[in-house]
Amino acid sequence: MNLIKPKLEENAQTIIGAYDEIKDWAMDKKGYFLIRINRETRTIELGHCKKGNRIDVLIAAKTPQQAYFTAIQKGLLERMDHAAYLGKELEKAYLALTYGLDYVQDDELALKKE
Repeated sequence: MNLIKPKLEENAQTIIGAYDEIKDWAMDKKGYFLIRINRETRTIELGHCKKGNRIDVLIAAKTPQQAYFTAIQKGLLERMDHAAYLGKELEKAYLALTYGLDYVQDDELALKKE
């Protein structure tokens, strides 16, 4: 298999990524999600809320892709940064479920040291 090596354009810009959790955060008008893992069913559970942590839609999925695709398909989010956040958190939840780690939404995934 021959891989094509990427070539940086001569006039390509290099941009340093930046994000401020306070200044750059904005609420998605369509609501927010609560994420947890269900070890009994081996699924990631994604609860959509509009306010007060009251879940109006619960998505149970085996993979992050199934969960975020369903949320997008059902029109449960509007902001691109919210979709990116959701992908990040769902992948953490999936890794925790797969490897028997603890998962707490918005916390760093604590990898067990042997």
